[in-house]
Amino acid sequence: MSHPDLLPIPPIETARDPVYSAADLRQRWRALIGPLGFEERLLWFGLIGPDRCFANKLSHVPVRPRPQGRILWNLMSALRTLLDDLGPGNTVALLLTRPGRGPVSPADRMWSKALTDMAERFAVPLEPIFRANDDSLELVSQTR
Repeated sequence: MSHPDLLPIPPIETARDPVYSAADLRQRWRALIGPLGFEERLLWFGLIGPDRCFANKLSHVPVRPRPQGRILWNLMSALRTLLDDLGPGNTVALLLTRPGRGPVSPADRMWSKALTDMAERFAVPLEPIFRANDDSLELVSQTR
C-alpha cells in the first residue's frame, strides 16, 4: 500500500498543525476534506496565519471546468482586502476539488496557472496549490 491516498485519513485535529512544507499542507487538506469523492467542482480557500496554522474557517466557491476571469478577479480582490486587514505574515491555501479519477489534468494545470497569475496581480501570497479528485489529492503547482 504505497499509494499515499490509501493511507488512513489524518485525524481532523491535525488540520491545525503548522504547515512547513507542501507535504504538510497536503496532510492538512487531507484531514480537512476527509474521504475523497466529489460531485461538483469547487475551489476551496483558507488562510494560513503567521503561526503557519490554518485559520478556523475554510470557504469554497463552485467553479467551472475552465477558469473564469471575473470569478478569479473577485476572489483575489476580496482576499487582498482581507489580508490587508489581517496584517503581514498571512498566506492563502487553495484546493481544487472535482469529480473524476486520474493524475493532475491539463485543466487542473490551467486552473493553477490562472490562480497563480491573478494572485500575483493582486500580490496575494499563495501556498502550493493542490487538486483532489475521487482517488487522489495531488500537488498541482509549487507557488512559493
